[in-house]
Amino acid sequence: MSKLEAISPEELHRAWGGINMKLTQYGYPNDPYSDSETRKGNGAYHKLRAQESLALTDSALGALGLSRSEVRRNSHWVDIRLKGGGVLHRRIDDRAPQREMRADLYQPGGFDRSLPDHADVRLSR
Repeated sequence: MSKLEAISPEELHRAWGGINMKLTQYGYPNDPYSDSETRKGNGAYHKLRAQESLALTDSALGALGLSRSEVRRNSHWVDIRLKGGGVLHRRIDDRAPQREMRADLYQPGGFDRSLPDHADVRLSR
């Protein structure tokens, strides 16, 4: 009988293509859930930048093997693989408030209706 070799979470994510998460958007004009810090461009971890910043829920951070303190100390980037092709490269700059695994794109230029409602997310190496 052979022994099964353990696979690290990082290797599993790489093989699988990432963790499937709900994909949402925030910071766009007339965002009904906007707050004063987002409107000032301040994220929980870093300054927000258009087409670059992303917020993750705590459960999404944990699924990627990160903690809030790690993200606060260093910049961490993710690749978001969209259904039908395409990859968004975003930095984790903010914290999304809900428990479900969710990636929330910072979109101050406007809500993008062409984006899907779920995507595969993985740490960029």
